[in-house]
Amino acid sequence: MKLIRAITIILLTCYGILLPIYLGIILPEYWACRKCIYEGAMGTDIWGNSVQCFGDSKAFGEAIFQFSSFLVSGLTSVLIIIFLRTYYLKRNAKINTYDKENPD
Repeated sequence: MKLIRAITIILLTCYGILLPIYLGIILPEYWACRKCIYEGAMGTDIWGNSVQCFGDSKAFGEAIFQFSSFLVSGLTSVLIIIFLRTYYLKRNAKINTYDKENPD
């Protein structure tokens, strides 16, 4: 259980660092350039900043968006699995302890 707790803390720390960066920087810039199709186009993100939406910066932005989306969804899935597994392990331990203390 201590190993699971240590892994959970490490993953939550990474998730706590990655999620604000994803929601605050990567996602708004991707949404600003999502519909720009003309060369030299500039987009405006939700914070009011200008974003270059042409050439390499658009392709790089899409790649970063896809990678970070994959990373965030993967970390979310792993954390949910760990929390559910921990819950079921604790519940089964409690049931087994109760059964040993109160035999029929």
